[in-house]
Amino acid sequence: MRWISGLIAGGGVGAFFFFSWVIQMLWNNIVVGHLGLFKALNYWQAAGLWFLIILLSAWTGIGANKGLLSHKWRSED
Repeated sequence: MRWISGLIAGGGVGAFFFFSWVIQMLWNNIVVGHLGLFKALNYWQAAGLWFLIILLSAWTGIGANKGLLSHKWRSED
């Protein structure tokens, strides 16, 4: 059972670094290459941007499963 939780945790960290790379590529190709608005991001700046996106979406509740919460409240009535 511990190796399953290790795979999930490792996959989450791996997904974070993968999507940091995706954000870096998208930013550098679209915003810098085509639009010419800002400077290019390095990998760690893209990782920081991705971390801020995760924090803001968690703080605002975007991505929260509201179906379970509403079901819980309905069963109490």
